Amino acid sequence: MLDAPPDGRRGNEPGPQAPRMALLVTLGVLGGHTLVTVLNVLGEEPGAARLALLTVSLAALLPLQFACSTRRPHTWPVRVRVLTLCAQAVVTYLPLAWLGMPWGAMTGLLGGSVLLVVPGRLRWPLFALVTGAIVPIVVTLAGAGVTLYSLGVTLLFSLIIYGVSSLSGLVAELRETRRELAGMAVIQERLRVASDLHDLLSYSLSAIVLKSELGHRLIPSAPGRARSEVAAVLGIAGEALADVTLVATGYCDMSLAAEAESARSVLADAGIETVTELDCGPLPKELDTVLAIVLREAVTNALRHSKAEHCAIAAVREGGTVTLRIRNDGVRETGPDTVGGGGSGLGNLATRVRDVGGDLAGRPTDDGWFEVLAHAPVEPVRGPEAGEDTDGAGDRTDGAGAEEHEPAALHWAVRMARGMLIAVLVGYVLIVLINAAGGAASGLELLGFLGCFAVVVALQFLHSLRRPRTWPARTRVLTLVLQALATYAPLLWLGAPWGSMAGFFAGSLLITTAGTLRLWLYGAAVGVVAPLAVVAGVSVYDVVYLTDSSLVAGLVLYGFTVLYRLVIALHEARGALARLAVDRERLLVERELHEVLGSSLSTITMKCALVHRLLPGAPGPAQDELTTVLDLSRQSLADVRLVARGYRARPGAQETPEHRRSHDADPGASLSEERPFTLQHEDAAI
Repeated sequence: MLDAPPDGRRGNEPGPQAPRMALLVTLGVLGGHTLVTVLNVLGEEPGAARLALLTVSLAALLPLQFACSTRRPHTWPVRVRVLTLCAQAVVTYLPLAWLGMPWGAMTGLLGGSVLLVVPGRLRWPLFALVTGAIVPIVVTLAGAGVTLYSLGVTLLFSLIIYGVSSLSGLVAELRETRRELAGMAVIQERLRVASDLHDLLSYSLSAIVLKSELGHRLIPSAPGRARSEVAAVLGIAGEALADVTLVATGYCDMSLAAEAESARSVLADAGIETVTELDCGPLPKELDTVLAIVLREAVTNALRHSKAEHCAIAAVREGGTVTLRIRNDGVRETGPDTVGGGGSGLGNLATRVRDVGGDLAGRPTDDGWFEVLAHAPVEPVRGPEAGEDTDGAGDRTDGAGAEEHEPAALHWAVRMARGMLIAVLVGYVLIVLINAAGGAASGLELLGFLGCFAVVVALQFLHSLRRPRTWPARTRVLTLVLQALATYAPLLWLGAPWGSMAGFFAGSLLITTAGTLRLWLYGAAVGVVAPLAVVAGVSVYDVVYLTDSSLVAGLVLYGFTVLYRLVIALHEARGALARLAVDRERLLVERELHEVLGSSLSTITMKCALVHRLLPGAPGPAQDELTTVLDLSRQSLADVRLVARGYRARPGAQETPEHRRSHDADPGASLSEERPFTLQHEDAAI
């Protein structure tokens, strides 16, 4: 099992087992800590009354602690939280009067509950008060000699309880945030689709309608020229079909120069005299695409909303800035599309231009013309509202936009998990040093023990803070063998097991190996402590204590390490999950657009090809076919607007099974239906 996949997915994936694993670790830690307390009380040979009091105290304390550790107490009403902490404080401190110091370790549970239950800054002063209260109690019951040790144990177990409990909740919160990020990415993708539908396909279909009308009028008098117009419609229809795919996939590269030439041709067919002046030189792909879309939308507005007779298109570069100016003499009423409001038309364009660090405005001028003016830096930069990872038009969404909106708390969560793991490691190191250092008979033995323990600790930090399952099998075996030798070698001169001697090694076995093998190795590493202690002649009490403390230490180190890695894995999976949601959305969009527009555009293309063959020899049938093309073009243009409104009206809508029904009744209806992004999709992404 040491040859598990290097990505560590076997037995360590951040899937649905994470909360269950956290619960098991929490129960194991609580059980081990409780067993140590019971052993401490039994070690003083209590009478029946004290045993009864111990049983009652545990029966009262453990349910309260379990609730605080597993039920998200920060969501409880304030009164419930206050009563819970007060009750736990009573059953923690009151038994000290009869059970004495052996019960003192249970104050660590109360400290952990304070951190879990009390919100905000108040928790830390209250935590200091609760844990600090152990000092006068210890001085009264056992003297000042063990005060520092008791305080350290209390702080360590408070941190352990808080860590295993809060990190399991943190994993759940991170999973929920992942789903929210996926939903945000889908919303951004739908808004992008709505924008592209309006800005790209509306222009193409408007041009098809315009040229088809012109060809229809020309057939009786000038069939040769009408044939040329139909040929142009064929080209535009092919471009529109390509635009359908571009809208669905999010990749869209356009050229300002090519768009200016197309605009000049379309405007000329509409009887609008056009002057173009492009003096901006080659532009970066992203900026070139954005300005081309601005030009296309401005021309579309001139065709649809004005009675222009003249139009001027100019693009100049001055220093590091490009200015695009589109003017026409068909002034219309100022509306929501004028200067970036309303969410469509020039509003979409203003957002696109801001995304590359520029600005856009559309307004009537003093000379009676209407002007669209865009400024943008030659080297595009992200505007304050830009969030996407853009390619081409600056509007391609791949999930990165959602990532940039991710709360800073998620980054803090990773730091908190790492900090708590290190704190627990350091705490165990200090406790082992205090417990085991007294077993050395001479300074040389002490130095030997410290050297071996330094190797154990260094390897433990390496196993916990790195990803040993990605290492070659030989490297993992070598580090484990070295840690085993450093763990058991001090027995040669100490003569008895030291502290939680096998806890570090047992934790490393769980962290480094995979599958059921690690459980057997973990059991063997802990189980060997008991016979070694028996051979050394220690008491039964000490045999159980050493075994239990090693078991709990290994479980705690493993639990904190795995939870830390789960937090990292979920944090790193933010982009994968968002991309999965966006890719799924694009497949649905592509299907919808092909259902809504693909058939119409294909029919337009075929009929235009037929008209092209009929002219100039059969003008009558050609005119009939072109009439059909006109009807289809107008219907397709209406469909595009309907679909765009459907996406923009409910960008957070999702899909239901009924989504697969026909679009014949309402081509835009499916866009407002349910589309569940399930937990299974999230797990697949992670």
